[in-house]
Amino acid sequence: MKEPDQFITFSGKLIAFGRSNLKTILISAGILVALLLAVVTVRQISHRNENRASGLVEKAVAKYSAALQDTNPKTAYDRVKADFADLFDKYSSKNAVKIARIIYGDISYNAGDADTAIAMYTQALDDFNQSPALKNLILSGLGHAFVLKKDYPQSIHYFETISADREKTMKSGALFNLAWLYEATGKKEKSTALYKQLLTDFPESMYADLVREKV
Repeated sequence: MKEPDQFITFSGKLIAFGRSNLKTILISAGILVALLLAVVTVRQISHRNENRASGLVEKAVAKYSAALQDTNPKTAYDRVKADFADLFDKYSSKNAVKIARIIYGDISYNAGDADTAIAMYTQALDDFNQSPALKNLILSGLGHAFVLKKDYPQSIHYFETISADREKTMKSGALFNLAWLYEATGKKEKSTALYKQLLTDFPESMYADLVREKV
């Protein structure tokens, strides 16, 4: 009964500590509040920048589409180069711009600029490596871009990567392109085997009738 109450003793020590360390406690609390404000601010800026980036991507794509109405893919490409360059410079980490790299890869390919297309697709591959469907879409773009450069071995590599994947997105196209590439490089047996595989695995694909005539 004569021993001091443990709760009262602890409370007293806590109050004493608070009085002697008031400045440190206030500074620590201030730092914590500042950090929380910084996190909220960064999130707000990030969200605002994401919206801005998305709007700029839409404008650039609309500008390209409008240009295609009265000119050719090369001229339309030249008209939007600066718009996409500005996007990639200011908002490179935003999700809308990551998608824009795939779009610009397609635009570059259509204009005959294989090197820029390859650069865009390669970076996009890093961005979407964990998304099987988008990954195959990008690999297909790389395969076509290397065909444009007449680098058939590299093109075959990318189409084979798609055809070996469980993901079916772009797979029928990859088999068709592989068969065509093997035929173009003199490997008739491999080409015929792939055409037949295409008919077996994707009998209703857009390539089916063409392949049936060929086989």
